[in-house]
Amino acid sequence: MATKKDTILAILHQRSLNRFEAERHGDHCLHSTISTLTAEGHAFYSQWEVVETRFKPTRVKRYFLLRAA
Repeated sequence: MATKKDTILAILHQRSLNRFEAERHGDHCLHSTISTLTAEGHAFYSQWEVVETRFKPTRVKRYFLLRAA
């Protein structure tokens, strides 16, 4: 059985993610998962973007996998 961390890493091998996209894959706190993966030796690039929500536009980070450990 794949862990949440494994699932997110597999997705990041294919494309970038922001917190709302990660939520659909069971990750409720993407920045913490990115922090854990970074500590394991993975490298990421992030950039801010604005996402429309039900209430108002919200700034979130989009994460890109640069190098896998």
